[in-house]
Amino acid sequence: MIKSLNMLAGLLSGVFFFCGCGEQPVCNDGKLRVTAGLPPVAHIARAVAGDRIRINAMLPEGKSPHEYAPGPQDVRNASASALFLSTGLPFELRAVKPLAAVKVADVSEGTLKIPFGGDHEHGPGCIHDHNDHEGHHHEAMDPHVWLDPGNAGVIAKNIRDRFSALDPAGRELYERNCAAFLKELADADEKIKKELAPFAGREFFVYHAAFGYFAHRYKLKQTAIELGGREIAPARLAEVIRRARAARAKVVFVQPQFNPASSHALAKAIGGKAAPLDPLAGDVKKNLLEMARVIREGFGEGAAK
Repeated sequence: MIKSLNMLAGLLSGVFFFCGCGEQPVCNDGKLRVTAGLPPVAHIARAVAGDRIRINAMLPEGKSPHEYAPGPQDVRNASASALFLSTGLPFELRAVKPLAAVKVADVSEGTLKIPFGGDHEHGPGCIHDHNDHEGHHHEAMDPHVWLDPGNAGVIAKNIRDRFSALDPAGRELYERNCAAFLKELADADEKIKKELAPFAGREFFVYHAAFGYFAHRYKLKQTAIELGGREIAPARLAEVIRRARAARAKVVFVQPQFNPASSHALAKAIGGKAAPLDPLAGDVKKNLLEMARVIREGFGEGAAK
């Protein structure tokens, strides 16, 4: 993948022909071009920018950042951007490394960070026995920061400030749009708190430990089948089955970016079902509300506290 990126980086010198010239890359319709590494960050950026900036997400929805390799058009879009919005994921850093002329903004700066993982016995979002997760080592921070509405708000403010510096003429629009987005997040946050308050302390089961921020925010506990990107050992699956039965869980959540086989095996073992839950869905507010709904339904009316 790195070799292909280095080859495609040669497109950089010619790509401005397609978008026009000037102090910043500008598309033919006069709009600045900005690329976000992830769909949820692109969604927040569009909410802040309105129609004033053209926002592109490098990672397609439903794809895993662990396996994704940017294609030629992805590199063209990124290299012709005034700004690349990143949360520091390794795939983002690899993708922009050959594109030396592109400014990279880490929009996760100032967010609350928690350790990456999925074993609730060591705290919300924390894990104790993984070796590596796409370049993340023991006690590394969970990268899925946008799954806490407070963090999503910080990301929106960071994007607002970056856009205002990039395009001072649009500052009032960015401030107004950001304020509206923050209000929507706050309303969603209050609704989710009320919906999940009766389940405080409850454990939900996922394939991959991507929901630590959501669990931390709403006082839940996530337990993941897969740890550290390693192949799932039979002993680990047996342990999770034991815990799921003890918790009377009937739903195992699986991300569309991963092979669901282990989740279906766990669901069958506990007499339940596997259900989708996507941490990388684009529409952040809508996805948070949907996550709350399916997790609440997964607990069920008759499950033990």
